[in-house]
Amino acid sequence: MAFRIHFTRDDLLRVSLGEGPDPLHEAVISLRVLQRRRPGAVFGPWQRWVRQQIPHSAHVLGSLVPSRGGCPDFLTPMITTDVDADLDALLHTPRSTLRSDLEELADFTSKPLPTWASSLADGSPRALETVGHALRDWHRTAIAPLQRHLHAQAEAARLSAVRALLTEGLDAMLSRLHPTIRWTPPVLELARPDLDADLHLEGRGLRLIPSLFCGHTPVVTPSPEPPVLAFPVSHDTIWTPASDAAPEPRRTGLTALLGHSRATVLHAIALGHGITTTDLAHRTGISPATVSHHTAVLRNAGLITTHRTGTNAHHFPTPLGTQLVNGEQARLTR
Repeated sequence: MAFRIHFTRDDLLRVSLGEGPDPLHEAVISLRVLQRRRPGAVFGPWQRWVRQQIPHSAHVLGSLVPSRGGCPDFLTPMITTDVDADLDALLHTPRSTLRSDLEELADFTSKPLPTWASSLADGSPRALETVGHALRDWHRTAIAPLQRHLHAQAEAARLSAVRALLTEGLDAMLSRLHPTIRWTPPVLELARPDLDADLHLEGRGLRLIPSLFCGHTPVVTPSPEPPVLAFPVSHDTIWTPASDAAPEPRRTGLTALLGHSRATVLHAIALGHGITTTDLAHRTGISPATVSHHTAVLRNAGLITTHRTGTNAHHFPTPLGTQLVNGEQARLTR
């Protein structure tokens, strides 16, 4: 099964790339991750961490966001990196949109809406404010503490997409978004085990945004203008405040070769593709000035590369750097 997005020539001219993860998209998608029985190694630490502090207000969102399939488009009304603008747009959702979205949700889940959601479908301002407050509280609890990590990982994916676009063209960019996305012009096919459907863009174009919480499942929101594709960002694990400090390395070989601090920095870069200097300092407990010195040495040794976006420097392991870290980990687990 798959979800197929059909492009016209005009659509190809209107493909755009978002600046970063959309706060409400990540908040809504993360509610699905929360419901998984087996979140896996990537999301397991985050799920365990966030389950200890779920705000009471967020429980109403369980009625609106099923563990799989579609969810109401009004929950993600626009594409922005500003959560306040997102929520303001949600609070001004037309009554007709609320009703149609919630009717579709009831049809999909085959369950009647709870009483409060029926009021929402009738356009109740109080019910809509309840949803807005719940989303704000959930975002503040589950997403905001991860913000720097999310943006660093998403920016790395965005840079990779931009690099492919500039050096090889749009075909290359669309072909390399993620292994679950296949570009066979003029159709972009998304691997979706739960969905078999088609979306014809018909000149509206497509907005691409990186997402960490969609895992390996691309998420399409057809209703905005243009429609939105949240494509998965590959990563080893979702960082949480509980994993704030970098683990003490048993990497005796790397430590002997590079020194304790430098080995710790290289390991943190290998785990967090695109991590910034500030986040490296935060995670390793090493001062930013010392981190900058270590990254310069690692870069000169061919173990990392650094890309700048504005005032931020994002660090990536080279194949050699990755090989060193992976080889050391394999040796330690024998």
